[in-house]
Amino acid sequence: MEEKRLYEILLELGLSKRKADIYLFLSRKGLQKAQSIAAYLGIDRAQTYRLLRSLKQKGIVEETIEAPTRYIAIPIENLIQAHLTNRKSEIIKLEAEKTNIIKHFKSFSKKEPESPMAKFQILTGRNAIYTKISQMINQSKTEVSGLTSSLGLIQEDMLGILDMILASAKEKSDVQFKMLANITQDNLKTIKSTIKRLPLNNANIEWRHTIVGSKYYPRFVIKDDEEILLYMTSKDEQITSTKKDSGLWVASKMFVSTLKASFKGIWRNGINVNDRIKELETGTPIEKTLVIKEPADTQRKIKKVLGTTKKEIFLITSSIGINNLWDNDIFQKYTKRGIKFRIMAPIDLDNLGAAQKLSKSYEVKHVSVSYLTMMIADRRHLFIFKAPPLEEKITSPFYLRNTFYTNDKNYVERANELLNDIWKRGTLLSEIGSAGSMGARIIEVSYSNTILEIVDVMLKNNVRSVLVRKGKNIIGIIDQRDILDEMLKEKRDQTKTLAREIMSTPILTLDSDEPLVTALKEIKEKHISRIAVMKQGKLVAMLS
Repeated sequence: MEEKRLYEILLELGLSKRKADIYLFLSRKGLQKAQSIAAYLGIDRAQTYRLLRSLKQKGIVEETIEAPTRYIAIPIENLIQAHLTNRKSEIIKLEAEKTNIIKHFKSFSKKEPESPMAKFQILTGRNAIYTKISQMINQSKTEVSGLTSSLGLIQEDMLGILDMILASAKEKSDVQFKMLANITQDNLKTIKSTIKRLPLNNANIEWRHTIVGSKYYPRFVIKDDEEILLYMTSKDEQITSTKKDSGLWVASKMFVSTLKASFKGIWRNGINVNDRIKELETGTPIEKTLVIKEPADTQRKIKKVLGTTKKEIFLITSSIGINNLWDNDIFQKYTKRGIKFRIMAPIDLDNLGAAQKLSKSYEVKHVSVSYLTMMIADRRHLFIFKAPPLEEKITSPFYLRNTFYTNDKNYVERANELLNDIWKRGTLLSEIGSAGSMGARIIEVSYSNTILEIVDVMLKNNVRSVLVRKGKNIIGIIDQRDILDEMLKEKRDQTKTLAREIMSTPILTLDSDEPLVTALKEIKEKHISRIAVMKQGKLVAMLS
């Protein structure tokens, strides 16, 4: 008898793929220790012992009493005879009851309605679930889509589901198979073995990696546009436990279309299986560039990146973003890990208070108005955020819809250079903490200087205003606007008009220890452009 047919018979007798492998190995080799069986199957010894224990309970494998324990398979004729005896008794019983069962069923059954109705079925136990999956795969006509967890992939391999998918893909070239799995170090060996067995022309079957949020995340299979099966294990780590597994089978086009839409979204963001395998084997992250459409997905991505950041977060945000960051500080807990934060934004009267508070935990710089909003983590991850629509009010530091993300080294490096250049030209909040630390240069002229002489002084010193002195006292101030008004509107002679004739007076003064926010309020409320900053009665700076 051919090896293939013998293997098929063992599967028909109710053995799983792994158990059939063990039975054939022991049949060929005779008495063997569990260690040898584990090495042959390429699985760990704990899993091997669980499989052997199940086979022993069914009387398919026997063990020795010596130490170390060795195992041997019962003769194939005994296995077949036991199975035939059981099947014959079941058939005889069913044959005897056949007439009564059909008669009773017809007495209450109704014809199927002409229009399709939504149906559902609750499945209990792993055998029922995987039997249903097998049926769905075998009956598929156009498409089979599936999502499974990390350890779920191992379960499905043990129970022969992966083999069935591969076999169906070979036989049904017109059926498209799309498989999503959380591929980790735990199931790397399993997925590599599966990929190696893909047909050379595998246009109709594709695997992708996706991160499943929880180990209790429901797995599912979608068949065509007709039915779905959602299933999960109560404790995913118990690979061999079957009694508590539960599933829900639904035949509803509306329900199926909804889940298919979700699957397509996950599929679009999935990672090619070969790229994921390479990432796990080399430790080098996959370079990818994408637009994250939904705010919730962007939040999850930012949280994941922050969780792996080790050195620095570099960001530029809007004026409103600074206030939102103070109200909803998503970075605070990461500073405790020693991560350095550099934050840039246009600082104005409306957000100065929030910026000053944030500067106690982060380096904060004022920069000119910018429409850029981006964040770089460890010079490895780049987020670029769109400006929010005018009618939409946001409460987070960034607008999270349609976010551009990349970890491509070239993109990230160029963006980092751009932010560094902006940072060099910015002003630290610590440098503008008080009115006295923000002063412009103090240039004085005599009250008897002419406009021409004053313009010459301003140009030489590169200033936009000068103070007017008479003796020991400052009596006024002249800025560019005053000069332009006199020369253009009043049409005065610049060689004859004196400083005392065009100066503004009195001069508004502020103590140097006053907070900068106080100075800004004075400028805004009194509609002036300059304030004289005093310290112990002496002029120390001019504040614009």
